Amino acid sequence: MVRPAIPAAIVFVADPDSAPQTAQDQLSNLCRLTAAAAAAAMAIARGEGLQMVADELEISPGTARTQLQHLSEKTETRRQAELVRLIAACGLYDRQ
Repeated sequence: MVRPAIPAAIVFVADPDSAPQTAQDQLSNLCRLTAAAAAAAMAIARGEGLQMVADELEISPGTARTQLQHLSEKTETRRQAELVRLIAACGLYDRQ
């Protein structure tokens, strides 16, 4: 089922005296992800495969796969490419 596009807006308010957040922290807050899930999402956005994500986060490939499934549910994406587009559209994509 294809959902029609709904106009939306996001307002960001920042405290200039607070420490800046990393892209991973921002993604975690925006999508209500755990730190581990946000780290996995950012690794996927950098083009890393599940095995590389698992190695980077020191988890099993099965756990990485489960995290990707949970990411898909929480972000309402079906493919890794959609997740990457979402992260990029939020201005959180970093190539580090």
